[in-house]
Amino acid sequence: MEKDSDLEEAWEYYKKINESLNGLFEILNMSIDKDNIFYQCAIDNLENLKEVIIDLMKKDYDSKEIQTKLRDLEFEMKKSLFFEKEKE
Repeated sequence: MEKDSDLEEAWEYYKKINESLNGLFEILNMSIDKDNIFYQCAIDNLENLKEVIIDLMKKDYDSKEIQTKLRDLEFEMKKSLFFEKEKE
């Protein structure tokens, strides 16, 4: 029974991620000209991110390992944003 609830929870996370990625795609479509190189770069990155998330969900990784990697990613993103603000 626990496996079913874990699967349902994972599916709900996937749906949220999918909605977020689709929302970002819509924002790009509204705000950037499709002929702009940055538009295509952003779209490529969103597509790659979606593929990686799907691959992650298909594999049976240790959840602690994934949590550690996600925390590292979060730290790197915050550090990058923090130092970008200081450069201005």
